[in-house]
Amino acid sequence: MRIRFVMPALAATAALAAATAALTAPTAAATSKAPNDLTYGSNILLENQYRGDGGYLDTNGLSHHQGAAYDVSTNRSPNSRGPRTSVWKILSATGIANGTRVTSGDVVYLVNQYAGGTYLDTNGVSARSGAKYDVSTTVTKDRGPGTGRWHIFGKTSSPTDGHIRTNDVVNLLNDYGAANGGFLDTNGLSHQHGGAKYDVSTSHYADRDHGTGSWKVLHSS
Repeated sequence: MRIRFVMPALAATAALAAATAALTAPTAAATSKAPNDLTYGSNILLENQYRGDGGYLDTNGLSHHQGAAYDVSTNRSPNSRGPRTSVWKILSATGIANGTRVTSGDVVYLVNQYAGGTYLDTNGVSARSGAKYDVSTTVTKDRGPGTGRWHIFGKTSSPTDGHIRTNDVVNLLNDYGAANGGFLDTNGLSHQHGGAKYDVSTSHYADRDHGTGSWKVLHSS
């Protein structure tokens, strides 16, 4: 009689343990990273989408702004002006570890890989029509409050799970003045040499004109 009552109890306990494990164990889909997932520490290119061909975000020439390192424009071809001038390393501005997937709405640093590496930064009021601040690079993460921090917003992705992937299009909002630094934007022809295409500043609007504030994320080594 004891055996008859004990055995079902053991079976029920085992079934409950199995069900609990099934509910709590992460699935492969939840934990795996696809090859095109954008992760912190990755090197990327940013291709401006103005009329489908706005050029690649690039450092070009010494900047005249106080505390700045290089001017920023777009270039017709990536890295054609100098070694890795169009390559940007994406780092978390909030302490998220390298190798973690980037999520839409995260705050990031973008570090240009030319020479010793400089941070994308807003610096000074822009004289461009419809623009907000000039954009250059600096050797320090935060030259001013939030000037080197950028909120990255994906327009969409597949799947629509909030993560950003290569070939996704993003908007980048500068954090200066409590996220009031404007959206990274192309505005007017650049006067820089060496294949430069458009000047880069920030704008009040996510897309001031036909994709000027939209940037396609591309993988770079």
